[in-house]
Amino acid sequence: MNLKKKIKIKYKIIIGLLAIIFVISTSFVVFYYVDSFKSKKEISGLIEQIDRGETILIPNDNIEEQEKALAEIEKRKLESYQKLYEQNNDLVGWIQIEDTTIDFPVMQKKSVRNYYLYKNFEKKYSKGGLPFVQEDCDVFIPTDNVIIHGHNLSEGSMFAALLKYKDKEFYSEHSIINFDTIEECHQYKIIAVFTVAVNTGEDKFPFYNFIDASNTKEFDDYIKSCKKYSRYDTGVTAEYGDKLITLVTCDFSIKSGRLVIVAKRIK
Repeated sequence: MNLKKKIKIKYKIIIGLLAIIFVISTSFVVFYYVDSFKSKKEISGLIEQIDRGETILIPNDNIEEQEKALAEIEKRKLESYQKLYEQNNDLVGWIQIEDTTIDFPVMQKKSVRNYYLYKNFEKKYSKGGLPFVQEDCDVFIPTDNVIIHGHNLSEGSMFAALLKYKDKEFYSEHSIINFDTIEECHQYKIIAVFTVAVNTGEDKFPFYNFIDASNTKEFDDYIKSCKKYSRYDTGVTAEYGDKLITLVTCDFSIKSGRLVIVAKRIK
């Protein structure tokens, strides 16, 4: 076989390999975006099942009537959550932040670690999964701290919007997180926003270990650490007896980074 023929064969092999790589890569991209589209559609379907009392008028000039209207809205939401719970009894609550894409069911399966990391509401595979409560936390008792994990996906879905809190100006206008359990409606005010590395072997701040404080000092020390690592001073703190939620998502600005938002219950 002459040199020219050898080069031609090698050229064909290279072109063939590149074509295979292209097809595989394209398939992954298509699958990713199709899965993302399906996930958004499924979540939209769940949102449509929630009655948030949009048709109820809230009077500004009558406190008694205002309270009645707000109570009716809360009642309708909780009834909606119960109906969703009947579809999947791993549902423990719903999280929503105004002016963001964060409007999701929150799941928990205590018997299986990270079960909803790659599962949808139907318990089928989904790249984005669903926000879920860490297995050693309890939203109903509740534990002092309820840690909620969610993906930060490249197209901006799931908990990706949490990265907006790196900007203090955004925080100033969106300091409230709505996190309802399927039994009660609650609001939380953000205390701290920080980025730390995890799974390093020597994590500087293992925030994920704080679930319940055995005394005032333990609680205060945790809050001090949160404030120490926070990107900015929120002017908000918490004291022993307050109930916290901690939202966690990936932050690719550092290796093995996690963006963490800690908030206390105010309502």
